[in-house]
Amino acid sequence: MLEDKPTYERFPIRPGKTYGLMCVVPTATEATKIETEKQVHAWPAALTRELALFVLTLVILSVVALLFNAPLEEPASRLHPPNPAKAPWYFLGLQEMVAYSAFWGGIGIPGLLVLLALAAPYLERKPGGEGVWFHSSRSAANWVFLGIVGTLLVLTAIGTFFRGENWAFVVPW
Repeated sequence: MLEDKPTYERFPIRPGKTYGLMCVVPTATEATKIETEKQVHAWPAALTRELALFVLTLVILSVVALLFNAPLEEPASRLHPPNPAKAPWYFLGLQEMVAYSAFWGGIGIPGLLVLLALAAPYLERKPGGEGVWFHSSRSAANWVFLGIVGTLLVLTAIGTFFRGENWAFVVPW
């Protein structure tokens, strides 16, 4: 006996559903209460804007690369290493912390920062301020973040400009 092929019917439209594949149904969404006329569609509006920004960034970086020379230093020598041997600029903040305390600068503080970054989504659970930069409901978290970034920038600047032979402080001017 041959079985009948299954027939597929169109999915029923649910009353609360305000989206579809590649489109938005013209109604207010329950979560945001925003009319769909005020929303930006992902296809094609957002995609073309992102593509245009990508192309503009690529053109600007290409022009900068053609106009400015980025010379390399002399080849590395095992017999005559540079004094001080510095890490690349993006690790100089960490190297500066290690100069003060090997354990806390290399393991303790970076480990605590990683744990803080992993715990950040669980520390603040109250709603409010979604999609707004530096919203007042998240001022404490914003100040902590800005403090960490500022400290790392200062340590990187000290390691880049204020360290001389044998990792001693020097004045760059």
